[in-house]
Amino acid sequence: MLTIAAAVVVVDAATKALAAHFLAGRGTVDVLGGALRLELYRNFAGPHNIFQGDSVLVSLMALAGVAAIAVLALRVRTTAGALAAGLLLGGGLGNLLDRLLRAPGPLRGGVIDWLRPAWSSGSMNLADLSLTVAAVLIVVMALRRSPGSAERSLRHQM
Repeated sequence: MLTIAAAVVVVDAATKALAAHFLAGRGTVDVLGGALRLELYRNFAGPHNIFQGDSVLVSLMALAGVAAIAVLALRVRTTAGALAAGLLLGGGLGNLLDRLLRAPGPLRGGVIDWLRPAWSSGSMNLADLSLTVAAVLIVVMALRRSPGSAERSLRHQM
């Protein structure tokens, strides 16, 4: 689990650095026939721009979320649960590090987003994708474990 989280953090940080270097000032770059757009964006709000203008609150919620994930990850008993927990922890840490370490300062930093699928109005990064894959994996685990009780299944998986 920790290896997965560390890998997500490292790959996310590397791709954000590359995006900041190569996409700064370029506008939108269409790839895959326009199905995917590369565009540098600094996100100071939460997902889907919730809590816009309150980056400190978003950062504190992200910090609490990462702490909660770390505590819950101690209960993981399955390989699939460890994978999901590692993806959640790595994705959460990747974006939290931006909020803590990037300008304009701690708890006010903007997350670097650089991926914009054509079907989406929002932008994202690899940490966001990691969080999404983890959420899908958790739902699949819950449905496979006990069709009659997804909640009980989640407790057993994580």
